[in-house]
Amino acid sequence: MCLAVPGRIIELEGDTARVDFGGVTREANVSLVPEAAVDSYVLVHAGFAIQVLNEEEAEETLSLFRQMAEAAGGRPGVGGPPPERGVAFGDPDDGRNER
Repeated sequence: MCLAVPGRIIELEGDTARVDFGGVTREANVSLVPEAAVDSYVLVHAGFAIQVLNEEEAEETLSLFRQMAEAAGGRPGVGGPPPERGVAFGDPDDGRNER
């Protein structure tokens, strides 16, 4: 499943933006959305801003993410802390990936 997450651009230098995702900041490439500017909301997938959103669209999506996290009740990987090493499916050390 692919997931793109909305965030607000807080710094912009060339094709690289510093994006705030509700307190967590990451760099994203904005070359696909030349209209992006500081204080713009962008949809980021795999490190690339793929669409500029208006604030209302971004806040609606972020609200839905918060609701999903609350409904998940803090299960590992869904709105909670990351699981311990060896617990997450597909972890190479969990014994399920023997060849």
